[in-house]
Amino acid sequence: MKKSVIALVDCDNFFVSCERLFRPDLRTHPVLVLSSNDGCVISRSQEVKQLGISMGVPFFMVRDVCKREDVAVFSSNFELYRDVSKRVMSVLRRFSDTVETYSIDEAFLVLECRDGGILCSQAKKIRQVVLKEVGVPVTIGIGSTKTLAKVSAHTMKPSYQKRHFPVLIEQGAVQDVLRDTAVADVWGVGRRGAPQLERLGIATAHDLVEYVKSDAGRSVHVGLGRTVQELSGKQYFSIGESNEVRKSLMNSQSFGTAVQEKHEVCSAVARHARAAAEMLRAEDCVAKRVSVFVRAKGYGQTKNLSHFEILSVHTSNTLTIVEVAERILEYLYRSDVAYVKAGVAVHDIVRVGAQPKATLFAEEVDENSKLMDTLDMLQGEYGLTVQTAAELGKNTWRSKRAHMSPRYTTRWSDITQVKLSI
Repeated sequence: MKKSVIALVDCDNFFVSCERLFRPDLRTHPVLVLSSNDGCVISRSQEVKQLGISMGVPFFMVRDVCKREDVAVFSSNFELYRDVSKRVMSVLRRFSDTVETYSIDEAFLVLECRDGGILCSQAKKIRQVVLKEVGVPVTIGIGSTKTLAKVSAHTMKPSYQKRHFPVLIEQGAVQDVLRDTAVADVWGVGRRGAPQLERLGIATAHDLVEYVKSDAGRSVHVGLGRTVQELSGKQYFSIGESNEVRKSLMNSQSFGTAVQEKHEVCSAVARHARAAAEMLRAEDCVAKRVSVFVRAKGYGQTKNLSHFEILSVHTSNTLTIVEVAERILEYLYRSDVAYVKAGVAVHDIVRVGAQPKATLFAEEVDENSKLMDTLDMLQGEYGLTVQTAAELGKNTWRSKRAHMSPRYTTRWSDITQVKLSI
């Protein structure tokens, strides 16, 4: 009889793996990737981990080490990472009808099989195909619940020194691995929640399960109780792509350098407003409210300033959202301070067609839908080609990306060229 189980596919050192795709010379070379503005380390190859460089450490603190050890340093190239992620997810959908994209580098999928041995073969096949067709190595964990699949994937990591447990279905294997899993490594607990549990003498996942089962554990919060339920092999978290519409979405960025001129701040706000409108259309949604926030520094203090405007109708029209965002900035702007961050959010989101009628008599409102479709087509086919006029001019606000790699898969200008001599 076939049994459904859950697999977690986790791309190994994903941002580093993306950078190595078009740089085979870096396959065994130490590589790290930095956050926005080249601030902190956010992805490390195994070679960098062995150098003792920690995740999240400010780059200036390890710059000398990187230079001495000849570490290849890259700025974040999210355009490349998102495209590679889509390719990985596309491959995974060939192996299962139920796939849930959990993050840019992780996905859950349902596998059906009769025994653990065949499941291991399936996992090996998925890993081989993703590596061959996309070029990204992945780790796969399998369990009867999402949380056990996460634990299983953790045991497959190189940093896990004990015996690997790729399939966590049978209670014997589950109990063994829970005894070896630190409570901080449990999905739903993490580094933030672990100290409080450790003060109660809970050091491992097994300790956590036993504690919650005891009388003393009756007072734990609901979320932790659900995690323990999953660790015990009882599925609580369902799997599948959510059809829920998020209530709001935001696009924001810290500036590469503080700016004071209004037209420079306006350029950033217009860029974020356009991105928010594109995100709405990508999700087949419209919004009724637009808000803008800026972070200003002046007179020895930093302040977050924000304001919003309610639209007359729900929209995803780039021109409308950019115009409203500029109007809000006009209200917020002060010439006597410098700005270090800006963002635009859209709220009260609904699916296209689910919004209330625009007027009493339900006349259609010209949304420039054909123009928006054309803009989206141009962006999809050729990359970022159409900007609003407000975005043009100086871009001193843009994040520092001194170590940026080409966007190999999304920009014709960055495509890899091969020269043959005959």
